[in-house]
Amino acid sequence: MLEEIAAAHHATARQVALRFLLRHPEVFVIPKASNIAHVAENAGAVTLELSDAELAKIDAAFPRGRPRRGLPMI
Repeated sequence: MLEEIAAAHHATARQVALRFLLRHPEVFVIPKASNIAHVAENAGAVTLELSDAELAKIDAAFPRGRPRRGLPMI
């Protein structure tokens, strides 16, 4: 599914996944980059514009699970 969305945007599945995560300003994303080409690929995610339908597809494919309640106690 990520490959399908990526093909429509002439991007990679990694760029789509990264863009999906970057859509929320309160989420801090640290992508792995082992070489310059990978850094450039990651940077390309910023220019992607995913539609609401595409975001919904990704949300459905990768459900978040139940939210945690409260802070852990020590």
